[in-house]
Amino acid sequence: MILKRFWRLGLTFGAAVFTLTACAGSNAMLDYVGSGGGALSMVLANHVDRWAVKVYVDKYWAGIVGPEDGGAAAACCFPGVQDWSKPVTVTWVWDAIKDPVTKAITVPEERHSVQTGFPSGGPHQDPDWHKSDAYLCVILRGRDSAALEFSPTRSGCMNK
Repeated sequence: MILKRFWRLGLTFGAAVFTLTACAGSNAMLDYVGSGGGALSMVLANHVDRWAVKVYVDKYWAGIVGPEDGGAAAACCFPGVQDWSKPVTVTWVWDAIKDPVTKAITVPEERHSVQTGFPSGGPHQDPDWHKSDAYLCVILRGRDSAALEFSPTRSGCMNK
């Protein structure tokens, strides 16, 4: 009985160690070392009536967002940069649309990519941390357009 418990504990511990080491890349923290500021969580705001999947800002995954939805969840992280005037590439995929009866795909996935810039001056920093910009809003305004904004709150991204 006791040996069975130790076996389960050892197996659970081994699986946890394996999972954590498999998910960690060898250069996972290098992007954040020497950056121009703190990392920002990314929040999606979708103003289009389709699911947006595989959303990235440069190489950083920003998440998945439903039709005309967003602002509720954040993905970590976009590293602080020294020069906020340099453009970045936002890529996303509009998910396929299926016929509800036949389950046949009526509109295939659409891949999009745009190069866009950050708002001038970078994220706002305030002595009161509640007022500082902690979120990078990735706003999908139309089928072919995306914009970036900063916000102190996740829900503020939907109002941008």
